[in-house]
Amino acid sequence: MHPLDHTDSSSKVLTLVGLPEAETVSSSITYVHWAHLPEWIKKVLGEDWRAEDSGYVSVTEATTHASWWLERKRAKKSTYKPAIKIDVYVQSHTDADGVLDLAASKQATRRCLAGIITSTSRDIKEVWTRGKLYEFGECSVQYIRGGRFVVVAGPAIIDIWRDMERTVEHFEDCALKLLEHTIRRDSPALTAPVIMRGSLLSMQHHEDERPNKILVQSVDRRFSLYFQLDKPIAAANATTEGWAFLFNKYVQEVAEDSVTVRLMFMVQKMGSHVVKVHFADSETLVSRTQTVEVEVVE
Repeated sequence: MHPLDHTDSSSKVLTLVGLPEAETVSSSITYVHWAHLPEWIKKVLGEDWRAEDSGYVSVTEATTHASWWLERKRAKKSTYKPAIKIDVYVQSHTDADGVLDLAASKQATRRCLAGIITSTSRDIKEVWTRGKLYEFGECSVQYIRGGRFVVVAGPAIIDIWRDMERTVEHFEDCALKLLEHTIRRDSPALTAPVIMRGSLLSMQHHEDERPNKILVQSVDRRFSLYFQLDKPIAAANATTEGWAFLFNKYVQEVAEDSVTVRLMFMVQKMGSHVVKVHFADSETLVSRTQTVEVEVVE
């Protein structure tokens, strides 16, 4: 899904379903623990439910996306069937110091919401209407005939919809249980992960805690970058210009007062390249991006 290009365009779309202007609404509601849904889903919906293995949490610059298909066990059978789809989007625009810019993030959230609404091929006013889940966020929209809720709270969007064979009433009961389990009312201000040290070639490096450029001598066309953060993450990612490096995977080690994250790369092109690394908070999915220049030599 791609957000609309202009704020004016997204505002017109949201007006069609009766949503207010962004600056007229505010709340202290946040959502947590969507990254860990497989761990708590049975507690919330019952033992017959589980998350498909295809679920994931991904992070790119300014956006975290958690996606899950929930399956329910068939009656008198040992097989499962997809029942509910959940997508969570969190927009995290930060200033030059890495501090979360909530106003910019909320504008990006409205563009994302407009993109969801316009993703259906039918006329917007035939499909969507303003939602009634006022207690779960700043605003919400839903399918006119039921079967899909989209809730907006600060920089977060929670999009929950049903498999067409499931009754609307049962779906709504499940959706409300999911929202109630993950909502946090009167929560403190959201913060992005703090990068305390990094990028570093090893955690024993003590010269510059946050260098802007590093020299890497690749071994078998592979190298790693290390970061120390203030809290656990739900996802990490790295992007480079022209696919000079291929991001392989990440590993995090959680200690009492910090978290060490190791990002592993495969070199596709030697030389100096700009790398952007992205980290998403384990609880709120708020993300942080840092840019570093990496020069790789044989």
